[in-house]
Amino acid sequence: MTTESIARTIRDASAARTPLRVCGRSTWLDAGRPVRAKQTLSLRGDNGVVSYVPGDLTLTVRAGTSLAEIERATAEHDQWLPLDPYGSSDGTIGATVSTASAGPLASGFGLPRDLVLGMEFVSGRGEVIRCGGKVVKNVAGFDLTRLLTGSWGTLGVITEVTLRLYARPKVDRTFVVKLSGNKSDAAFLGTFLAARLGPFAFEVLSATAVRLLGLGDRAICLIRFGGNEAGVAGQLAALTALATPEEVDANLWTRVRQLERDADCVIRISGPPSAFADGLDDILGDDIPSTMTWMSPVRGLVRLVVRKSSDPNTSSDIIIGNESGGDHSGHFICEKLPPEVWRQVPSAVSDPLSQRIKRVFDRDDLLNPGILG
Repeated sequence: MTTESIARTIRDASAARTPLRVCGRSTWLDAGRPVRAKQTLSLRGDNGVVSYVPGDLTLTVRAGTSLAEIERATAEHDQWLPLDPYGSSDGTIGATVSTASAGPLASGFGLPRDLVLGMEFVSGRGEVIRCGGKVVKNVAGFDLTRLLTGSWGTLGVITEVTLRLYARPKVDRTFVVKLSGNKSDAAFLGTFLAARLGPFAFEVLSATAVRLLGLGDRAICLIRFGGNEAGVAGQLAALTALATPEEVDANLWTRVRQLERDADCVIRISGPPSAFADGLDDILGDDIPSTMTWMSPVRGLVRLVVRKSSDPNTSSDIIIGNESGGDHSGHFICEKLPPEVWRQVPSAVSDPLSQRIKRVFDRDDLLNPGILG
């Protein structure tokens, strides 16, 4: 598949008024609202490295390239793309960027929009558009790269992505700190954040998630330090002054990412990191077998994950009602819900600005219609 063939498919769909379901490897099709489309445009076979300049730490790939393929290509030069969205590395870079999916490494390296330097995409009009650049330092006008990142394929079909890479750290170690379940947990979290240790990843997992990982029955902090030997040793010494860390295999992060695979509902809540530290007991307090909670304190982010259950008390519509009805300062984003529950959730693109942008890039509403509302 080529960019021109994708553009031709979109132009043909526009002429026939046929909505398109845009997807990569179809590993996450149950996320977002149900799409009203009669035809699928898959980029699964549109993969491969277009250019790789190790000296510049930049890589350009086709959108259908999986994260696992990128990992293999960059490993040969002792480099990596620190992007680990929840799920697995089987997903494509195009889908990852389109949905702005991120995982634990976002605490240390930022979101997809911080790692994407430029891209090529095809609009809903069938126009091929290039934006951004292929170097780390590039200056442009309106940032279309960031606009397309997280647009869920509703503005254009991403066909090619240029990425910022990093050198692989000489040392990469992961530690677990078991929480006590009392007020000292919030004090530890607040002190850790104030220390500004700069971990690659820092997650707080509820007891339910910990049990599924086979690590016990108490909530934990999962911390990843990376860099040179001296730097990691200094960070570990600072952590040891605050708690009693235990080193674990780094493969644990892969298992954490895969905890959402059987999820019926995923809700993301963001807010000031200090607010989550103060409310740690409330966030981790409810120990419901089918409900997992994990928090990224550095980013001020909480993920609420509900696995499929026959218990009506843990259904996603009740959780939405309970969580959103109280007094809170967080911002809620629903990533995954049962189809019947989406009707209760306000549209993400109901504002006039979003609607005008949509009309500019996809006037006939051909691309993933309905997925954002």
